[in-house]
Amino acid sequence: MTTLLWLTLASTLVPVGRGPGFIAIADVNGDRRPDILVANADDETVSVLLNGGGRQFQPAAGSPFDAGHLPNDLAVADMNGDGHPDLVIANHQSPYITILLGDGTGAFRPAHNSPFATGSYPHPHGVAVADFTGDGALDVVVDSWGNDRVALIDGDGHGELVGTRQMFAVGRRPYQRLRSADFNRDGHPDIVTTNLDDNSVTILLGDGQGGLRQATGSPTPAGAAPWQVAVDDVNGDGDADLVVIPYDSDVHDPAKVVVTLLAGDGSGDLSPMPGSPLALDGCRGPNGVATGDVNGDSRRDIVVACAVSATLVTFLMRAEGGYQRWTVSIGAGPTWGGVAVADLDGDGRDDIVVSNSREGVIRILFSGDAVAGSPK
Repeated sequence: MTTLLWLTLASTLVPVGRGPGFIAIADVNGDRRPDILVANADDETVSVLLNGGGRQFQPAAGSPFDAGHLPNDLAVADMNGDGHPDLVIANHQSPYITILLGDGTGAFRPAHNSPFATGSYPHPHGVAVADFTGDGALDVVVDSWGNDRVALIDGDGHGELVGTRQMFAVGRRPYQRLRSADFNRDGHPDIVTTNLDDNSVTILLGDGQGGLRQATGSPTPAGAAPWQVAVDDVNGDGDADLVVIPYDSDVHDPAKVVVTLLAGDGSGDLSPMPGSPLALDGCRGPNGVATGDVNGDSRRDIVVACAVSATLVTFLMRAEGGYQRWTVSIGAGPTWGGVAVADLDGDGRDDIVVSNSREGVIRILFSGDAVAGSPK
């Protein structure tokens, strides 16, 4: 008998800036509670919401903070080595990134000489941060989608970016997101890009000295028009996997609007995961994907934000394999987009945060009890 899982969600709205999109979750004030960071494109700021416990979030002093032109993506990392998280922000429709240095209280200020030129052509959408050169200082990688490359920019360890910008070839039109993880388990950070125009993803393997080379099987087919990606060990084998969603405006066959699951093999190569793809019928405008354990069963679930249909589609992993699909209405659309998943209230179940660009709010959906039962 197949087991079904029911998920209950308590919801709350929190105001942020104008045009909120990408969401990150990190402890930015050192109190061991996860805080929420939101990139607000229309007023070119980032909102910092501090977790006060009891499912309460309040803006940090000075929030929202100036974030440069059209902030589209952000990474959280200690860029100046002072032990406090900083923000690295991709500025859409300009060839720059902004770095904001944190003071450990939830407040941020621009790094010296920020914003920094990236050499991206024509401008970056996504950003990833890691020590790619092995010198102990964090570096930055952005997409250069107009010439099918990514740009690697050295960090100086003091919050600034210096040195020669190196370019590395990937697939055609690496658009919107790129992310970093150790895909071949050699201790060096690697890169993944979604390549919109050749329906693939590229894995670039880092050598720890600033070099990046394509994995043996790259580029790898990743469904139609891939553009958003989450990296996680979805199948629990210890290797990084990919969860990819398409840019549905570029997909002419509705049956190809799906979630593609690619399993990593620990060498940097990828292959379709059993059960992939997952159907997204009824999800119009998929605009964000995240993974986590939203029902507390220690298995990785998948959450997709559907901007036009104003729904969240959650795929709950079953103990016997496969996924149960769960769809939740999140309000009037078509404005919902960025999504993040983390345990915000410390109850052992991950919660969901999604942004509404028209209303200037985020919706937090706190996971309730997951109840096992039989099909009805």
